[in-house]
Amino acid sequence: VADWPLFFTHQQFGVVCFDTQTCRVVYNDFEFGNPAPTGPASALTPQAYDAALNASYGPVARTTPPAEVVWRSKDGSELRTELDIAAIFADGAIRHQVPREDIPEGISMGTTHVLIEVNDRTVSVYTRTMIPTKREQIPGNKHSAFRDDLIKVYSRTY
Repeated sequence: VADWPLFFTHQQFGVVCFDTQTCRVVYNDFEFGNPAPTGPASALTPQAYDAALNASYGPVARTTPPAEVVWRSKDGSELRTELDIAAIFADGAIRHQVPREDIPEGISMGTTHVLIEVNDRTVSVYTRTMIPTKREQIPGNKHSAFRDDLIKVYSRTY
């Protein structure tokens, strides 16, 4: 592909909470999370966990001010942090695992998905981007010529 590396200017955003008593994230003046207790991620199948990490809010500019994360962990500790998404993605590069030679010519990117996961005392930031590929990822499925790998880009335990 001619444009390399791939960059994004805006994002779709989402939040998922596991093993928390309460969970609240404010980003771009919008509130996400769950005021009720949430179950463990381990209760989900790998497919359900992957599906849970989705981003449906946006588009949001890459330069949006930090997200405020306030939650009560499984043990009852009240925790708070700010996540500066703009700083985490300061270079604007799309994180992905698709080799350049596997991406068709002429594609145009511009967006990625950014996801915050609050899991008990750990906050992680993931990204996923639908990257077109020259070949089917599932042989025989003509609708599978893409990858959208979930990639962890930041994690901290409090």
